[in-house]
Amino acid sequence: MWFERDRLGVHSMGHDARGQRRYFTSDTIDALRALPPRELEDLHDVLAQLEADVLVEYDPEDASIDHDDEDRHRLVTLPVDFAFPPTTADFATAFTAHVQSVPLRWRLDVAAVAFELVGTLLDPYWAEQRARRTATWRITARRRRGSRRSRRR
Repeated sequence: MWFERDRLGVHSMGHDARGQRRYFTSDTIDALRALPPRELEDLHDVLAQLEADVLVEYDPEDASIDHDDEDRHRLVTLPVDFAFPPTTADFATAFTAHVQSVPLRWRLDVAAVAFELVGTLLDPYWAEQRARRTATWRITARRRRGSRRSRRR
């Protein structure tokens, strides 16, 4: 995480699906995959709120920010030292506790990687739900328009 020199915000490095896994044990990822989609979505919402709460802790307009020091952190990924401990239950509590235990410099990154991982695990479910809704909307639209045969008569 770093503060911009223009005092307009803070930034964090994003991770792709492969990069996200570096911060979690395989047991944690397997336990997350075993959750029903509804519980994963609830966890995703909790993690989104956690990330927002962490953002409130930062003040990009703070005059004491040393921007030369901030430049050392620009585009630096989260060190693996801040990886999540193994967790197989009560993820919201465990993830929140871990985020709060990390130094302020890295809290946004840690919260973001947890949020991103759960979102990545939810992607196939969300794609399936979008496809189902799209198919339903198409069927409904055909019923309202009528079939071609009935319009030709």
